[in-house]
Amino acid sequence: MKLTAAWRRVDRHRRQSGFNAMAKRLLRKRKVIGMRKFLSIVLASGLVTVLWGADWASQSGNPQRDGWARGEEEIVKGQVQGLKLLYKTKLDNESKGLASLTSPIILSNLITYLGFKEMLFVGGSSDNVYSIDAALNRLIWKTHFENEGDSAQASATPGCPGGLTASVAITGGSSPMRGGFHRPRKAASAAGPQARRRPAAPVNEGVFASGFGRNGYVFAIDSSGYLRFVRQSDGNATAVPPVKFLPPNSKVSAININGTIVYAATVDGCGSNPNALYAVDLGGAEQHVVSFPTNGSGLSGKGGTAISENGTVYVQVDNGHGDVAGGYNSTVLALNPEDLKVEDYFTPSGMAPAAKKGIAAPGATPTVFTWKGKELVIAAGRDGTVYLLDAESLGGADHHTPLAQTAPIAAADKQYAGHGIWGDFATWEDLDSGTRWVYASLWGPAGKAAKFATTNGESPNGSIVAFKVEEKNGKPALVPEWISRDLKTPVSPITTNGLVFALSTGESSRLAKKNGDLYTAAEREKMAAHATMYALDGTTGKELFSTGDDVTTFSHGSGLALANGRVYFTTHDNTIYCYGFPAMQPQLTER
Repeated sequence: MKLTAAWRRVDRHRRQSGFNAMAKRLLRKRKVIGMRKFLSIVLASGLVTVLWGADWASQSGNPQRDGWARGEEEIVKGQVQGLKLLYKTKLDNESKGLASLTSPIILSNLITYLGFKEMLFVGGSSDNVYSIDAALNRLIWKTHFENEGDSAQASATPGCPGGLTASVAITGGSSPMRGGFHRPRKAASAAGPQARRRPAAPVNEGVFASGFGRNGYVFAIDSSGYLRFVRQSDGNATAVPPVKFLPPNSKVSAININGTIVYAATVDGCGSNPNALYAVDLGGAEQHVVSFPTNGSGLSGKGGTAISENGTVYVQVDNGHGDVAGGYNSTVLALNPEDLKVEDYFTPSGMAPAAKKGIAAPGATPTVFTWKGKELVIAAGRDGTVYLLDAESLGGADHHTPLAQTAPIAAADKQYAGHGIWGDFATWEDLDSGTRWVYASLWGPAGKAAKFATTNGESPNGSIVAFKVEEKNGKPALVPEWISRDLKTPVSPITTNGLVFALSTGESSRLAKKNGDLYTAAEREKMAAHATMYALDGTTGKELFSTGDDVTTFSHGSGLALANGRVYFTTHDNTIYCYGFPAMQPQLTER
């Protein structure tokens, strides 16, 4: 008889508890029997299947930035209404301006002396990284970074908070794990410049160790620009020396990892540093940092970079210029993963109104996905136009021709109202019908040209918008499907099992006062309402679940995470919220 979701949780908990007891006994004997013998006993036991789970390894879940929790089994449409607040935990991090905690990261199975633990990692603006037992809401460790070099800590300003700003990351993605090992990478295409790619990273080598019985690391970038390696099991940040990576006091986009290369970008010109993408290859004896300057704005979106399975790095630059693409205008660039040289680009025709220096412009990180065996890239212009691009030839022969595009989705932006598409996209494929869905976070109302098949009420403050990728006249097309209920400045959506999770942050979408002056952090705090998380039907946008008034303050600069039956987000008061099904929750607490 097929188990219901609730019975599956009971059964998994029962088997997990039994396996943890075995693991503890074996771990006590490990010094005697040796690690190799220990692994062989566990693998031969037949209980290794209890280790199956899914990670949420970086911003939007994986290097492709697709926001899709593929391995989720418990959170489904028929059960989502039963989600409850399992715990909220307040950390001792000190906020810097509006910055507090970064997006949560989840590691499904880490072997410890207590057995196998599901770990939640989060960065803090005061140069902290925390590890929490995701099931029991217990702080495992906290690691604080002291300022390196001669650079002094920068004081917080409205646009440049200082401190640790980039979401931390671990290796891997949001696909299911099997015995601690990720699925092998697909072979690169034989055609086009993307075929020239480096081999897969060495397995379980140095800081990239991952898998059953291995001590992996959390990657973080501190306020002095050093790339830090924090051991997942105990928070040790000195076992592997830090690497000088970025200029100090920069505002940094989320870390992305592919093979042995780590990527991050400086944005908003903070610390008087130019905006650029940086990469460092940690696979050799020496670490050499390469950079790609934008000569203008920083990379668009929260994720900064999207990386295809063959290694190509995709970014979008709102304005600036380069030797290959010339003047940037919401330009999407394909970069070589090793030296960050431009291999291809797409620039929309026409010019958007000039952006004012020092004020952020709408923009989203591109997302890479496969449709009918073809690799596609999704991106958005400043006016909310969504573009579908061929990864092998982004803009065609003239670099201005997308595969498909929508009408401008966002309402016209007047006097720094913040209207447009922000953050990262999310996408998933319905395996039954083969339908590919794409979702985006819209701030402010939809524009008059936006024609969606389904609406869910007025949405003056923001919404999630949904599209289908369909074949028309032998070519892919973007079809607007629905627009959600009203959401106040939502973060990047995430998706699983035909559901879309959206976080209404409570913040105002306004970027500046009508005269162009930035609001202070205190003024923005007064303008904000409390955050609310929603679960939406991925095919209609209908609201299926809401956190109501559970959350007491707004969220800023963070994102959602989903893994193994639980959804996480953070708020401005340095609090982590966890929602899941309470039936088998070992401990419901508030710290």
